[in-house]
Amino acid sequence: MSKKWAFCLVSILVLAVLLYPERLTIVPAFHVKLVDQSGDPLANTAVSELWQHNCAQRLETLQQVMTNTQGEVDLPERTLRASLIERTLGCLRQISREGLGTSCGSHFSIVAAGDLKEVARTETVAGVLKSKHSLLLTVKHCNPEEL
Repeated sequence: MSKKWAFCLVSILVLAVLLYPERLTIVPAFHVKLVDQSGDPLANTAVSELWQHNCAQRLETLQQVMTNTQGEVDLPERTLRASLIERTLGCLRQISREGLGTSCGSHFSIVAAGDLKEVARTETVAGVLKSKHSLLLTVKHCNPEEL
C-alpha cells in the first residue's frame, strides 16, 4: 500500500512540475533615451519594442511609444506564464517548422521608429538584486533611401 501512495505522490509532483504555468520574463524593463548626433534629446519620437517567446507565443508583439520632452521613455517588463510542457511542445513545434538551427526562447528588439538611422547604441545594466536596464540610442534623420 505504501508503494502505491509513493507512486501516486511522485506522479502528482511530476504533473505539477510539467503543468504549472511558470512566470517568464521575455524582456526586462528598460529606460530608453533617444538623442541625435549632437546629444540633444528627441522629444515626441516613436520607439518600437518587438518581443516574442517563440516556444509559448506563435506571433511577435509590437508596441510603439512616444518619448517625453527629455527624449526618454520607460518600457515595462514583458512577461508571460507558460508551463514546462507547453514550452517543450512549443520548442518542438518551432524546430519542426524552422529546422534544427532555430533557437527556442525569447527575443526582443528596441529601436527608434520612423525616418531615423541608428548611429550608436549603449546598453547598461545596473543593480545588484534587481537589474535596471538602460538604453541610449543615438540616431540621425535620413532619407528613406538610406534606411
